[in-house]
Amino acid sequence: MGNLAMIVYCCSDLIFSTKIRSTAEHLGVPSRPVRDAQMLRDRLDQVDDGKTSDPISGVLIDLDTGETGLALIEQAKAFDPSLPVIAFGSHVATALLETARGRGADTVMPRSQFTAQLPAILRAYAGPSV
Repeated sequence: MGNLAMIVYCCSDLIFSTKIRSTAEHLGVPSRPVRDAQMLRDRLDQVDDGKTSDPISGVLIDLDTGETGLALIEQAKAFDPSLPVIAFGSHVATALLETARGRGADTVMPRSQFTAQLPAILRAYAGPSV
């Protein structure tokens, strides 16, 4: 699997984090969680920590993580402006969704849409071999 690109994700709760991880595993897409700026930096720099450390091809940010998530969007885009970033959150949090777009998220969507499209999103960002 070393030639596949890796998805990283930041989620506010364990249940949603598990959903992303298990869907990625089912599809054969490498994925790793990030909880803060240092973890994202390590993933972007492919620091060898004994686990999957493939090049990152997409970043998924749960906007329920608040300012941490917004800062991670900016950090990912500062590292590589072409790195795709998807932010998702409550459909009623329109100001937060717009803030994420303003901070650099390429795609912003309600959580329900993200959940429905998760397998397709993971396949698209994992590259042609999935």
